[in-house]
Amino acid sequence: MSEQKANIKGFIFDLDGTLIDALPDIRANANRALKKLGYNFQMTTEETQPHVGGGAQKLASNVLGKPMDHADTMAMYHAFTDFYEQHPADEGTMLPGVKETLDTLQAKGYPMCIVTAKPAKARVKVTEALGLDDYMTLALSPEDGFPKKPAPDMLLECCRAMGIDHSEVVMVGDTRFDVEAGFAADSHTVCFAEHGYQDVPAEYADKVVSLPHFTDLLKLID
Repeated sequence: MSEQKANIKGFIFDLDGTLIDALPDIRANANRALKKLGYNFQMTTEETQPHVGGGAQKLASNVLGKPMDHADTMAMYHAFTDFYEQHPADEGTMLPGVKETLDTLQAKGYPMCIVTAKPAKARVKVTEALGLDDYMTLALSPEDGFPKKPAPDMLLECCRAMGIDHSEVVMVGDTRFDVEAGFAADSHTVCFAEHGYQDVPAEYADKVVSLPHFTDLLKLID
């Protein structure tokens, strides 16, 4: 990044695919919703993975092949979020290197936040169940009153909560939505977690800091 930019003073993380492996719970809750609504198919993990990162309503739209505002899409969305609230972290775990990285950042005094497309009620239960609340200044979902990523609004609100400027924050994610949000917020650095659910978008490959291992994030502050 440009030497004219401010020093790094805080970190913002996506949740699913960045900090936690939520794919098993996403698949299970989507399949519960499909069964409840009478659909005669269930999704495999491989079929579920491409739909992660854009939010529950987009997932429902993609799975059913119907518009975002279609009545069937909304029924699937509501059923999915209801089941997710009941089963927020049956199988989810922190991804490798995440706890070590968060522990180090916290020990060094860096404030941290989460911005996610995960429905707010599910996010609250997941972050509590997996012990992420202890690290975070703030966690936000679109249901908290913000447009979805790639809009920068949630990131900018997190910067306000941490008391830092957007030019002092590092955005870390694993999808196009995260990368574009990081650049839209004019973040100090945008990092891409390679252990996530999508490949880095080709047009951003030379603009992001790729993290083959999550602990590589700590190189930014060494």
